[in-house]
Amino acid sequence: MRARSIIILLAVLSVFSISCAKSSSEPTKNIYRSTGTVKSIDRSTAKVTIDHKDIPGYMTAMEMAFAVARPEMLDGLMPGDVVAFELERSGSTSTITKIDKTGETIAGSEIYKTHCAVCHGENGGGEKRGIPLISGHALAHNEEEYIKQVENGSPGKMLPFRDKLSPDEIRAVVKYVREEMQKGIDRNAGHKH
Repeated sequence: MRARSIIILLAVLSVFSISCAKSSSEPTKNIYRSTGTVKSIDRSTAKVTIDHKDIPGYMTAMEMAFAVARPEMLDGLMPGDVVAFELERSGSTSTITKIDKTGETIAGSEIYKTHCAVCHGENGGGEKRGIPLISGHALAHNEEEYIKQVENGSPGKMLPFRDKLSPDEIRAVVKYVREEMQKGIDRNAGHKH
C-alpha cells in the first residue's frame, strides 16, 4: 500500500514539474492599455503608428508603430483619429489586440501647426516664407486647387506634401484652412486669374 502511495505521489509530482517547466518556457503575456492619436496607417504590413500617452507599466509617451493582431482592425481608422487601445506584450513582441476610436478626431489644425505654420504663419497671415492664406491670391482658389497645391507643391515656392501627408490628412488641412482660417473672409476680395 505504501509503495503504491509513493508511486502515485511521484507521478503527481512529475506531472506538476512538467507543467511548471512548460509554463516557464512560454513567454509571459502582459496586457497594457493607453490612448493616443493615429499618425499613419500601413495596411500592407498591418501596422498603425500612434502618438500615444504613457502606457502604464510598459513605456512612456512617444510616437511608435505597432502591429495589429488582425488587418481588419485598421478598417475605418484614419490619421488624426483619437483611439483607446489594448496592447499585448509577449516576450519582445508587442501587438495591438483591440483598438477603438474614442469619437474624437484631431482637426486639420494639428496638421497645419505641424506642417504649414512654419511657412504660412500660425494664423495663415504669411508672416514667414509662405504666401498669406487669409488674403490676396489664396482666396481665389477652390478646394481641389488647394489639394493639388499641397500634394504637388510649386517648384521654388512650396514643397510637395504627397509623400509626407496621406490624402485624408491633406483634405483635413485644406478643410481647416478653407472652413476655419478663411471663415467670414470675402473670397471675391482675392486675386483673380
